[in-house]
Amino acid sequence: MLRKFLAVLLLIPLPVLADHVPTQPAYGQDLTTDNNAGTITIGILSSDGFEDSPPENYTIFFSGSSGITETNSFCVTTSFGHSTNNWQYHTFSNDDLKYYFADLAGENFYFRIRSNNETDNSVSTLTTESVYNIYAGVAFEFNQTDWSAPTGTDACNPYVVTTTTTTTTTTTIPPAVPDDATNVSVNYQGKDVYFAWEYTDGNTVAKEFHINYSYDNATWDRVVITDTSARTYTLDYTNIQTGTFYWTFSVCGDLENGESCTDSDSNNFETTEYVPPTTTTLPPPPPPPPEPEKVEVVMEDGSKAEYETYEVEDGTVDRDNQRKANEDKFGCYMTDAQIERGDCKLPEEEPKEEVIIVVDEERDTKEELPDDDVVVPELESKDEVKEPEPIKEEDTPKEEIKIDVEKIEEEFKFEEEEIIFEDIPEDIIIVIEEEVVEDELDKEIPGDDIIREETVQEEDVQDEVVQEVEVPKEVIIEELTEEEVALEVAEVEEVIKDIVIEEVTTEEVIEVIEQVNDIGVQNLNQATEEVKEVVQAVVEEAIENVEDLSEEQVAVVAEVLQVEEDDVEIIAEAVKEDEVVAEAVEEYVERAVENANVENYTLADVVTEVQYEAFLENPIEVLIDFDNITEINLSNISNDMTQDQKEKAQEVVVPVILTRIASMAAFIFRRS
Repeated sequence: MLRKFLAVLLLIPLPVLADHVPTQPAYGQDLTTDNNAGTITIGILSSDGFEDSPPENYTIFFSGSSGITETNSFCVTTSFGHSTNNWQYHTFSNDDLKYYFADLAGENFYFRIRSNNETDNSVSTLTTESVYNIYAGVAFEFNQTDWSAPTGTDACNPYVVTTTTTTTTTTTIPPAVPDDATNVSVNYQGKDVYFAWEYTDGNTVAKEFHINYSYDNATWDRVVITDTSARTYTLDYTNIQTGTFYWTFSVCGDLENGESCTDSDSNNFETTEYVPPTTTTLPPPPPPPPEPEKVEVVMEDGSKAEYETYEVEDGTVDRDNQRKANEDKFGCYMTDAQIERGDCKLPEEEPKEEVIIVVDEERDTKEELPDDDVVVPELESKDEVKEPEPIKEEDTPKEEIKIDVEKIEEEFKFEEEEIIFEDIPEDIIIVIEEEVVEDELDKEIPGDDIIREETVQEEDVQDEVVQEVEVPKEVIIEELTEEEVALEVAEVEEVIKDIVIEEVTTEEVIEVIEQVNDIGVQNLNQATEEVKEVVQAVVEEAIENVEDLSEEQVAVVAEVLQVEEDDVEIIAEAVKEDEVVAEAVEEYVERAVENANVENYTLADVVTEVQYEAFLENPIEVLIDFDNITEINLSNISNDMTQDQKEKAQEVVVPVILTRIASMAAFIFRRS
């Protein structure tokens, strides 16, 4: 097993600039061993380089005894010289150690270091003596019986080492150094400092990136980046002061095995300490409620189930009993209230109803109404709906026809502001057969058309208000307490606090939507406007990039929109071409929050509302545009809608349009 020991780092006190000598000693030294290979590595920390004669190389004086001087010990000279405030390393191979020592296992190794500038004939003083006890392992048990210590120049040969067993001359190989990083850049905009670089491994593989920084160019802090796939690093503003920021960037090899670092780039610039703006600290969310006690309940079908105490008290058990009974009876896992409301589509044939508009042209209205009056039909009250009386034979009109929109277009011709009708039969019956979706249609559209005439000034016709037909909606029964909602909202805020919409990833989008699904989008009424805006943007991002989502992620998006999973892709396509759907998606979160008390409020409700609002803005133009009317086919309306949209359209839009057509048709006939 490889065991490595790191010697105590001895740092020589750094001299101030005024006390610099021509050649300074090393600022630091350390020693490590490879106990399997039997090698020793000496680490040397270069000086700041402000002396007159920076080191061109270093001489390591070493011995098995203390009291090292330049004349009583062995020595070697390194192949490297000064590198500003950087660590560099010299390794003694196992053969090198055998040359100088008979045995090293369990023995002490003493050493000192001197800096040399041979050009200027200048050397530094020796560093403080360091001692290291060598591991008593096999790799350092040389067991040399005929060994003799080198003497004379052989005892301190700086470059060439000659062994006693061969005549081969070996040269000490300098530590392996990785290639330099390239395009090193530093960006500072008054807060954090951003580093970026490019790097490709050469013969020596990088093990670490080092960022050294200082504000006095003497005392340095170091950031060690062990992830060699990284190409950027952000130095947090808490490390930034006011002053000159000095930095160096290095690529380091395997330092523990004798490899070294390269000094890729260095520079300096001015910085200013960043003071964060004053913010209001929100109190922490309340602690989670204690785990509720569960009780065992015997259900009506004889089965047993566990419920929390509040579920027994709030009627959850009763509702579950209703759901099980209704599932057996109707095939719908619903409560009695849901069954009564019609949420369960029972397999019974639904009745069809004809809406008939009868205009009697034989009736003389000249004596009843002045020429400048128009007749506006009023829908019959639901309590007054009666079956039409059979037409007596003598009252049968000469011609009774069923016409579609194309027939109306052929008979009506418009010239400027005057409406001209030609060949209008005495009785006109407009028959629209539409399958009744809910019982509410019986309430909204009367079975008979009994026209009541009221006098309305002609100039007020354009301002006629369309009677709105609304489908009643139930209020949602909240299942979350206020405390639980507050906790869920806090979780949503925690997830989105660091999200930037322009850079948001698919995973972040799904994570936000999953959190929203946990609480329900309508419960976001307790969140801040900023949170609502981010959630809305995230929903739009999910729809825009639906092709990148997995099936599981599509299911998450479908849940927040309250639609079927297959409808998510339909919505995404509709957004690209249909302004109404695009507007509905953009306003979905806002409208869902506003309708928090509406049960089963979905994206289809928003689409229907937007369509209906557009209809109300200009109903007359829509209804007299026969080119558009000819395209209406109530049997296949909204084939490009989602299933949920179709149901909402049948519940709300179709009744309103039918009512409006009846009103406008009678008005046009009376006006003619």
